[in-house]
Amino acid sequence: MAAAALHLPPHLLPRRIRLSSSRSAAAPTSRRTRLSAQLDGTTASTSTSATDKPAAAFLPPPGFKPPVPKRFEVKPGQLSSIAGASLAIPFRLGTGLFVLGYSVSLVSSDEVPPDQYALEFLGRKVKETSRIARCPRPEKPIEIYEFEGCPFCRKVREMVSVLDLDVLFYPCPQNGPTFRPKVLEMGGKKQFPYMVDPNTGISMYESDDIIKYLADKYGDGSVPIMLSLGLLTIITAGLAMIGRGGKGSSYTPAELPPQPIEIWAYEGSPFCKVVREALVELELPHLLHSCARGSPKRQEIFKKHGVFQVPYIEDPNTGVEMFESAEIIDYLRATYAA
Repeated sequence: MAAAALHLPPHLLPRRIRLSSSRSAAAPTSRRTRLSAQLDGTTASTSTSATDKPAAAFLPPPGFKPPVPKRFEVKPGQLSSIAGASLAIPFRLGTGLFVLGYSVSLVSSDEVPPDQYALEFLGRKVKETSRIARCPRPEKPIEIYEFEGCPFCRKVREMVSVLDLDVLFYPCPQNGPTFRPKVLEMGGKKQFPYMVDPNTGISMYESDDIIKYLADKYGDGSVPIMLSLGLLTIITAGLAMIGRGGKGSSYTPAELPPQPIEIWAYEGSPFCKVVREALVELELPHLLHSCARGSPKRQEIFKKHGVFQVPYIEDPNTGVEMFESAEIIDYLRATYAA
């Protein structure tokens, strides 16, 4: 599969330009081919005309080296952030941790080939399966305009994890200059989340309507109980975020890269949450490859790196590929914050 770049539409680029004659982004390979057309103005959310200006060029911070992944390690100074983000697990009863139809069994180590991802437990392997392979898969990523500090947006992100979907997120933090106005232009009101499905041409507001649409179109029609409780769902989704003090809600001035950052993550992980908060605050579009427990995408990372760990990002604007949430946040701020 030939490599191709996933570019933001031209009308989003003139706002913030980093001028540099010496900087050039490395060209990472493979994953972006099937997505190359989506941000070239072919969908409802990106079609518009604009004057062309030079694209910003980015490099990682001087002396940058991707860290070696270390499982379950909390970096010094990060403990309170991870603890606060972990409150979502009991408040939401694990919604967003598992894909549709998740099941698990302990098997002999011989039953799982060494090149296949599986957890080890007491000398045996944890075999995880799900029903997600039987569900229809969107050809192009769903597009969602939202922000981390919104309980209604959280509901939709949980459904994205349950359905193991790839989603192109356009962050809309408060006072964000780019994507909030775009939502008003497309749908007529600044309300979040707002979804656009380039596979069907359907766009909509209202979290419950989006959840039902995704369940019917890309699932088996069922909605998890914790997403079906009306007011109680909203209350618990709000309580899930109290440990983060509004992180992921307010805009931090940053430079908009020409291509979305790719991230492997899932809603139930506190390590993934703190990275998404940084992406949202910096208003950095990102293509999320959801990989909750039971997701076949876990094997993709394991095959490439010999280890599965999230969050994991690939930045096509710099060529950086890296694990470790604390270092990812430092990298994003050093590379894109104005």
